[in-house]
Amino acid sequence: MSDHFRNAVIKKLNNGDFDCTKEFTVSMFSGKHKLLILWILINDGPQGFSYFMKRLKGISKKVLSNQLNELIGDQIVSKREYLSGKVHHTEYQLTDIGQTLIPIVIALNDWGENRLKQVSLVKKFNNDL
Repeated sequence: MSDHFRNAVIKKLNNGDFDCTKEFTVSMFSGKHKLLILWILINDGPQGFSYFMKRLKGISKKVLSNQLNELIGDQIVSKREYLSGKVHHTEYQLTDIGQTLIPIVIALNDWGENRLKQVSLVKKFNNDL
């Protein structure tokens, strides 16, 4: 587990005293890189660990591994291991449950792009005064 919030939600779930769907939903995305991992899988398809390391600048192997394992534990991402000749490969992809997040993640990205334009316009307007 990567953070206190997620741990608290899982503890509540395990104790049977969980009653907030919003907390549950947010806990699945807690972690700095989870939405970026999902974005990569949505746009680039199934990928190996090294691909994420290249795309997610500044992430450590341990953090990436933890984030992927949490997404696997939440059944959002699956991990497939296979041999190609003598080379061992690992590939991560969205599960069927993960696929249901595609329109949500795209909507979050669209919202962010629109919000960034608004903030930039406000900043430009204030700088022109």
